[in-house]
Amino acid sequence: MSVRVRIAPSPTGELHIGSVRTFFYNLLFALQRSGEMVLRVEDTDQERLVAGAIDSIYDGLHWLGITWTEGPREGGPHAPYVQSERLPLYQRHARQLVEAGAAYYCFCSKERLAELRRQQEARHELTRYDRRCRSIPPAEAAERAKTEPHVVRLKVPDEGTLAIDDLVHGHVEWRADTIEDQIILKSDGFPTYHLAVVVDDQIMAITHIIRGEEWLPSVPKHLLIYRAFGWQVPPMAHVPSVLAPDGHKLSKRHGATAVSEFRAQGYIPEALINYLALVGWSPGTEEEVFSLEDLIRKWKIEQVQTAGGKWDKERLDFFNGVWIRRLSVEELVRRLDPFVPREWDRSLLRKVTPLIQERMKTLAEAKDQIAFLFTDDLRYDHALLVPKKRDAASTVEALARATVPLRFAEPFTAPVIRLAIEGVAGELGWTTRELTIALRIAVTGRTIGPPLYESIELLGREKTLARIERAQELLAGGGD
Repeated sequence: MSVRVRIAPSPTGELHIGSVRTFFYNLLFALQRSGEMVLRVEDTDQERLVAGAIDSIYDGLHWLGITWTEGPREGGPHAPYVQSERLPLYQRHARQLVEAGAAYYCFCSKERLAELRRQQEARHELTRYDRRCRSIPPAEAAERAKTEPHVVRLKVPDEGTLAIDDLVHGHVEWRADTIEDQIILKSDGFPTYHLAVVVDDQIMAITHIIRGEEWLPSVPKHLLIYRAFGWQVPPMAHVPSVLAPDGHKLSKRHGATAVSEFRAQGYIPEALINYLALVGWSPGTEEEVFSLEDLIRKWKIEQVQTAGGKWDKERLDFFNGVWIRRLSVEELVRRLDPFVPREWDRSLLRKVTPLIQERMKTLAEAKDQIAFLFTDDLRYDHALLVPKKRDAASTVEALARATVPLRFAEPFTAPVIRLAIEGVAGELGWTTRELTIALRIAVTGRTIGPPLYESIELLGREKTLARIERAQELLAGGGD
């Protein structure tokens, strides 16, 4: 039997990085076994739907290189792939469970359930449904269901245990008497997650279920549904959550959590995929930089950890820098395009890109580092122009002396410029570092950026001299 896994995003907001990690594990599992991956949209929670969320999910997954064979837009033999378009299917299966005695109609009002919960809390009891409607004779319940508002509840046995051998957590079991008679079909005809996911996984021929560990407590309810229909339970793997550094659930208060945010901040897909694979999985070696092809060869579901992996932005920055440096210059220029103004000269961008490639952590950093090449509107910081242990007057003199060899340097290239500046520093009794600090601020307006001599070469003689003279005037006048 061919391996089939599924990813099942809910269109309730932006594509979360934690969901992406789980989706990526599904992809690796399928690719390793020449299997197929299905995308199914789970939108049964209609109150939380967000307009445009499906578009965002598709865009984010495609950008990351996560692909699938069947889905809402791709079609397939088990269409439709949006749960809200499959309601008759769930309703039919809910009726079958009732008729088989594995579920029952419940007519309790919201008010009664709220009062029941209040009383249980007052008595410090476990809050759960008291099974009042479970004792209604099936024929009477079926007749009442024709005219009265109702839900369908799963009939959980009073005793016994339910168990699975999870691919990540190992053997896990639950006592039946700790499980509530869960609602599986709501009064509006929509299923809850528990019914919909089991029915869909069965009908879509999903062979392995890989999902977040937050669904592990729901497994016994799912096992009962599988058992009631006589279906075989597929192997399951409940992978750990992506946690914030403080050990809590990763949320917006910890910074970016959506794929679109990371993309806008200048992270690249290769780095995100590499880092996400390691949040909750270890190859058992010191190796940590992996391409998709590497991960297909080396990732193993059995090596996924049970403890949640903590998000580490510094580690992501490290991987992003590694993968930026692995790009060809042409590819890096292409990826920088959305991060720099449209009016910037692309041929000049191509020339400066190799100078910043080794220093970049994100694509978004590039604009500020190289803006001095594309604009003359620099803002000088008077204090930064003057090196430590030097004063404004001596810095003005040093800058003036530096303009002399720069005015006549031939050819106007980085090696020649370097020799000229080193010569001036020696004549002044300054260190080369002191002089280049002042020159960098004068020429670029920044303390950090591409290598100075190469920057001066790209800027050109005329602009370089004009900027140095402007910096001299600023210092001489004591301005800021």
